[in-house]
Amino acid sequence: MAIDTSKGKVKFFDDFTDKALDTTNWWTGRSDAGGTTPVVLLRHGGVVQMGVDATDDDVSSLTGNVEWAAGLTSAQGSGGPLTFEARLCLVTSLADGETFIGLSDDSATDEIPAVISTTDTYTATAATDFCGFGYNGAGTASWKAMASKNGTDVTMVACNQMGATTPVLLTYQTFKIVVNEDGDADFYIDGKWHVRLDNAITATVLMCPHIDIQSGGTARSMYIDYVAMEAGRQGVTT
Repeated sequence: MAIDTSKGKVKFFDDFTDKALDTTNWWTGRSDAGGTTPVVLLRHGGVVQMGVDATDDDVSSLTGNVEWAAGLTSAQGSGGPLTFEARLCLVTSLADGETFIGLSDDSATDEIPAVISTTDTYTATAATDFCGFGYNGAGTASWKAMASKNGTDVTMVACNQMGATTPVLLTYQTFKIVVNEDGDADFYIDGKWHVRLDNAITATVLMCPHIDIQSGGTARSMYIDYVAMEAGRQGVTT
């Protein structure tokens, strides 16, 4: 935390109550042909809808700016802890397909940062550093905590403390990740802690919020209620 100001935290919160996504200053929404590019639905409290068609491996993505770090140099300030939070629900289908909710060092493509197999292994990773929640509709129960540090995948762990966290259609869940200045990540669902992944990401690498849905041959969609980010304020950068 910066010591020259009482406002030592940098905070971002979007409840999606505007008429459209702010794609000029903050959000980037993408989708493959036939998918639903992230768009604000004008309903109570605001919500973003995004989805994919039945074409296998089609992706729809919502990403923010790559400008958040968990750990900085002493000259830059503290950085961490870096906190990501989003509230969302899956819509239409829980069938075969992948979902990612979390942080990534890459917002330039519509590739999902990491894809989980039906047996809880990484089948593909598109980002060098990422940490997030993943779920495969044809896989095992519960969301999985997953990460990669400088291209080395971290063993994923099921988020099933005191019971399964398997998504239910049209039922919101709140996802939170707190990354400390060493790059360790704690994962929470609906306010409950589930797991810590040590050395989850490179703490000094800039990250962005990254939410994705991918088709496994069935049309799938999601609603995003809000996204929040928070980190320590920086000092001098060059």
